[in-house]
Amino acid sequence: MNINLKETKIIWSIAIPILLGTLWDPVVNIIDISIAGHFENENYLASLAYGNNIISNFYWIFGSLGMAITGYTSQKDGENQLNKISEVLITSILFMFTISILILIFQKPIWILCSLIFNQSSEIEKITTEYFYIKILGVGPHLLIMILSAWFLGIKKPKVIFRTWTLMGASHIIIVLLFTNFFNTKLNGIGYATIISQWLSFIYIIIEIPINLKKRNINFSIKKLLPKKDIILLGSSFGDLMIRTLLLQTVYLVTTYISTRLGATALASNGIFLQFIFFSFMTIDGPTHASAPLIGEYIGSKNITKFKSIYDNALISAAFTGLLFTLIYLIFGKNLINLVTNLEAVRLESYKYIIIISIIPLVSVLAFQLDSTFSGMLKTKEMRNTVIYSTIIFLLLTYFLTKLWGNYGLWVSHIVFLVSRGILLNNYLNKYLKNLK
Repeated sequence: MNINLKETKIIWSIAIPILLGTLWDPVVNIIDISIAGHFENENYLASLAYGNNIISNFYWIFGSLGMAITGYTSQKDGENQLNKISEVLITSILFMFTISILILIFQKPIWILCSLIFNQSSEIEKITTEYFYIKILGVGPHLLIMILSAWFLGIKKPKVIFRTWTLMGASHIIIVLLFTNFFNTKLNGIGYATIISQWLSFIYIIIEIPINLKKRNINFSIKKLLPKKDIILLGSSFGDLMIRTLLLQTVYLVTTYISTRLGATALASNGIFLQFIFFSFMTIDGPTHASAPLIGEYIGSKNITKFKSIYDNALISAAFTGLLFTLIYLIFGKNLINLVTNLEAVRLESYKYIIIISIIPLVSVLAFQLDSTFSGMLKTKEMRNTVIYSTIIFLLLTYFLTKLWGNYGLWVSHIVFLVSRGILLNNYLNKYLKNLK
C-alpha cells in the first residue's frame, strides 16, 4: 500500500466540496430545532421531529440510488462513451420524476398510514398534518437534486454539488427566519422555507446541466434514453441498493427500540452517541465517497493499477479521518457529552460507554471505503448481500448480548456489524481482483 500524494490531493479535491455541502444539513436541522423550541409549547418541537422523520424516509430509500448513478456515469466516462453520460442523466431524471409524482398522488394515504402507526395526540397530529402537506411538495425537487448530485459526482464536478447544497442551506436559513419572525407562521414557516429552498436549488442544478455538457462536448437530447439492457442493469442495481438501505435503517430502528427497553436514561445516552457516530460517518464518507467516481472511471478504462492506487490512497485518508475521530472521542468524550446535556443521570450513563463508542469511527473505515469502491464498480449485488449477512449477525448478537451485557452488548453488536461488512466486502474484492489476473 503506497501513499501517492498527487492522487490523495485529487481525492480530497473532490471530498472537501462534498463534505462542505453536506454539512449544511445538520446546520439547518439545528436551526430548525432551535426555532421550533422557542414556540409556545413542546408540541411544535415534537411535530417537527415527527414530520421530518416521515419525509426523511423518502430521501433515505430513494437517495441511495445515486450510488448506482455515480458508478454507471463514471464507468462510461472511463470508457469514453459520452452519449451514455447524457442518456443516463435523462433516464435518471425521468425515473425520479415518476417516483416524485407517485409520492404526490399517494400523499394522503401515506399520511393516514403514518398517523395510524405513530398515533400521536390530537394537537400534535393537527400541527404535523399541515407541516407534512407543505413539506411533501419539496420531496420531488429534493430527490431530483440528490440524483443529479450523483450524476455530477460521476463526471467529477463536486463544486456544482457544493454550490447546490449551499444555496439550499443558506436560502433555507434566510427564509425560515423571515417567515417565523415577521409572518408568525410557526412550524408551517419552516415547511415553506424548506420547499422554497429546495425549488431554488433544483432550478440552479438544472441550469448547470447544459453548461457542463457543453464543456465536455456531450450531445444532449431529452428524447434519448439508455438502451433496454442498461436500464435493466440500473434497475437491478436500484433494487439491490433499496434492500441495502432498508436493512441499514432496520439496524438503527432496532437500536432505538432496544434503547427504549433499556430505560429512558439509556435511550437519551444512545441518542447522543448516535449523533456523534453519524457526524463521524459523514466525515469519513468524504474521502471514501470521493473515490467512487475515480474507481468507476478506472474500471471503465480497465486501468487496474490506477484503480488499486486510488483505493489504497482513499483508504489511508479515511483511516486517518477515522483515527482522528476516535482520538477526539477518547480525549474529549466527557466534554462533548457535557456540551449537549446538563442532565447528570444522562452524563453519568454516557461516560460508561466513551471507550466503546470511540472505537466505532475507526472500525467503520473499511466498510465505508469498500461501499464506495463497489458503488464505483457498480457491483451492487455484493453490497446488498453483505448488508443482509451483517444485519442477520447484528440481530442475533443484539438478542443475546443485550441480555448478557445490556447497553454494552448493543454497542458490541454495532461494532461487529461494521467489521463484518468490511470483511465480507473485502473478500468479494479479493475474488474480483483475482479473476482479473
